[in-house]
Amino acid sequence: MKGPRGISDEVVRARTGKGSDEWYRLLDEWGAADRGHTLTARHLAQEYGLSPWWAQCVTIRYEWEKGLRD
Repeated sequence: MKGPRGISDEVVRARTGKGSDEWYRLLDEWGAADRGHTLTARHLAQEYGLSPWWAQCVTIRYEWEKGLRD
């Protein structure tokens, strides 16, 4: 698997401070599924201090997990 989905959860946790399940829970609580990719990535950067690259990575992983991305 290539791209953000191919990154291990251990690496996500090491680089962002949270594992994927933690991010998914926070994003669900925030309503990310209804807010779209751009707002979700911006939210992660602004609220949690993720770099633009990691904000995109977590957002893409979330979208795949939730079936929001083909």
